[in-house]
Amino acid sequence: MTLLTHESSDDGCVGSCDRGVGVDEVGFAEVLSEARAAAADIAVITDAAQRITFVSDAFAAMTGYDRAELLGQNCRLLQGPGTDPQTRAQIRDVLGSGEMFEGQILNYRKDGSAFWTALRIVPMWVGDSLEVTHFVSVQQDISNKVASLKHLENQALHDQVTGLPNRTMAGQAVERAVQRALDRDVTVAVALIDLDDFRIVNNTLGHTAGDTVLQQWATRMLSHLREGDTLARMGGDEFLLILNNIPRDTADNTISGLLGRIHDVVEDPFTVDHQHIRIGMSLGLALVPEDGTDNRTILRRATDALYTAKKRDRDTAPWWETAHQVPMHSTTHRTLEAGFSATAGAVDGAADGAGVGNDAGSRADDGTSLGRTTPEDYVAAIRRGNILVHLQPVMNLRDGSVHLFEALARLKLPGRVAYPDEFLPHLDTEDQRVLFTGVLHQALTVLAAWDRDGARHSVSVNLPPEILRDGTLPALVGKALHDHTIEPARLGLELLESQTMTLESQRAALQDLADLGVGLAMDDLGSGYSSLQRLSSFPFSAIKIDRGLFTHVYDRPTGALTIMATLIQMGRDLDMDVVIEGLEDESLTEAAIILGAPLGQGYHFARPLAPEKCLEWVDSFDLTVRGSSILTPLGALAYHWQLARLAAPHPVELEQCPLTQFLNTTKINTGTGTGTGTGAGPEVCLELGSEVQSWHALQHSTLGVHPVSSRLLTDWLTHHVCETLRQGVSDRTRTRAGNGGT
Repeated sequence: MTLLTHESSDDGCVGSCDRGVGVDEVGFAEVLSEARAAAADIAVITDAAQRITFVSDAFAAMTGYDRAELLGQNCRLLQGPGTDPQTRAQIRDVLGSGEMFEGQILNYRKDGSAFWTALRIVPMWVGDSLEVTHFVSVQQDISNKVASLKHLENQALHDQVTGLPNRTMAGQAVERAVQRALDRDVTVAVALIDLDDFRIVNNTLGHTAGDTVLQQWATRMLSHLREGDTLARMGGDEFLLILNNIPRDTADNTISGLLGRIHDVVEDPFTVDHQHIRIGMSLGLALVPEDGTDNRTILRRATDALYTAKKRDRDTAPWWETAHQVPMHSTTHRTLEAGFSATAGAVDGAADGAGVGNDAGSRADDGTSLGRTTPEDYVAAIRRGNILVHLQPVMNLRDGSVHLFEALARLKLPGRVAYPDEFLPHLDTEDQRVLFTGVLHQALTVLAAWDRDGARHSVSVNLPPEILRDGTLPALVGKALHDHTIEPARLGLELLESQTMTLESQRAALQDLADLGVGLAMDDLGSGYSSLQRLSSFPFSAIKIDRGLFTHVYDRPTGALTIMATLIQMGRDLDMDVVIEGLEDESLTEAAIILGAPLGQGYHFARPLAPEKCLEWVDSFDLTVRGSSILTPLGALAYHWQLARLAAPHPVELEQCPLTQFLNTTKINTGTGTGTGTGAGPEVCLELGSEVQSWHALQHSTLGVHPVSSRLLTDWLTHHVCETLRQGVSDRTRTRAGNGGT
């Protein structure tokens, strides 16, 4: 593993030389030797004061920071609002005692995106020192694993309609509340809420409309609660509310004020299918420890109080009642109290509709139809050398520079140009070898000419696996590089998929190419026959993600984002570059940048260009990488989704959050729709502007993500993506030809 170190100082020391920690006589070689003995996969080495002195390449890539930005810093640089304070304290205490720490922690990359790491920190005593001299840290990105566990946990412990904690979590919350309120100067109010007239909504408008009302009610409630209060769904239209930290000496006035504010939730109607619906609330409340010191008693007293409140005339009497005003008796109304150990009811779900694929067929870059040509015509054109090379840039999505140009083959035919999907199916192995050789020499000729003009770039060429069989390809490539005076590192070869090739027949030739210094990429990952097996078997340094994986990004955005994020993470884990192909518009490009894709390619940047046009394009093109603003609905969804899937709050203050600016400049109060397949529904998506703002504000809570508001915000953004892009679908080309093959 390569380690990045401080530059050598004038006296020959490397790094910090461990000065100030009692081991001046110990050289770096001994530190590194003992560190490697302590941990097989070093991410970071710090001195005794926990200042970073050495950083691995993998750690720098994982965090997005450059070497110079990390050296000399404390790893607390990576922590943020979602980092668990107890985990921080545990790390501090364990390391302070000279023990090894092992656990998980939520960190943040330089760009603000969250990631979970499995962390192991090993203290070291180098030389004869009796005090800890260094700490060796091993870290592994486990974001995908945590996201899966969070999803399962959310399903098990949260109501699937509202996203609120379910009956199981409610029971745990009451138990914690009882324990906290004992022997303290504050009391805790445990309340049970019943929604009046809600069954009428279900019976007249249907359960879908009822679910929409519940979702709107829940998110309004959350926006009216204080930090630390709890709202859970018990089932049906019954909810549990816990109000914490109420001063005992002013409990009556405090509770009255809080409940008056909470009742504002039902003062305004809810909107379903453009209909305004009004419901009411009844609430029964018990105090800990005044009305009981155990779960069962508290819930029984709250149930009695609720039953009393519901029997009263809502027009003339208060909507809530306290337990101390209700005589203690044995009531038959125990539905809210019973069954606390049971899991919440059935899970609602809806299957996604099947998308309709597009078959663009064979078309030129300008979209014109191809003429009729026989297979012999293609072969004859190749043999005569009628090969054209167009170049399409692959962009660095982190700094906006050109990473390399991909060389794409075309054939000159009488009166027109043929494109790869037209002629490749008609070529045998020898034809493909001739085509590859012609494209390779033209691409290297272009690089050499650019070098003479002072423009240094790299190029990639598509490699048909069939031509690897006889083992002569590495020598052919090496000679071409020598003839054009191009360093091997400036050439990449993209292995095309084939079901006719075996791993054994490819491996030796590819290893020889890698030993030559040429970069190897797995092309169109996700489209082929044994991509993952090849990926684990061959010496690839890059992965190109097939555009077909994102075909339905505008119909099912979160599914496409999940695929993209998973593959980007896989690239990090394998220490490979990841290229997202098919970036055709600003929306998908912004989403790829936000999710941390290092490289991208597509019509949003440039169509394939004639070689003589490339340098002019480089001088004129300006890619604005992710800054402080979000420009598209898909970008907004990607920003929130990447944090929500890890149960991480938004990392910056609400006023500085890029999603705040997006919501402030987006027309979220207008529009119509009949259905989106999202849980929130079009009414939530398009008619609840102020509520959308409140959903977002709750993502900045210091207590972590609010599941219900996070889900509703995701649903609203998903609908906004679909509606916005449907309106412009006629102007967007979802599939095209001309960017594949050799």
